[in-house]
Amino acid sequence: MAVIPKPDNKLVNNALHYAETLREIDDDRHGVAHVLLYLAEYSRQLKAVSDAAEQYMRFGEDSQLHTNLAKALEKLATYKLEAETLEPPKFGLD
Repeated sequence: MAVIPKPDNKLVNNALHYAETLREIDDDRHGVAHVLLYLAEYSRQLKAVSDAAEQYMRFGEDSQLHTNLAKALEKLATYKLEAETLEPPKFGLD
């Protein structure tokens, strides 16, 4: 797969807004909005883990930083479990 340049924040925010709109009006025929919204949240969770790990390694393996890393990992694990086992939320009226 080719390297895709990182989109700027404006493009990301526009895409997420459009994805939410597609889900709200129940017009996500190909699942693109669903996948984008899932990956955006998963990416946010992974960034929290990455940031916590970087601080933990950079600043001498402090016990509070270790706790922060453990919490970020736990939050990611919880998100993954919920995303795999729960019914996807419905947006808009059913």
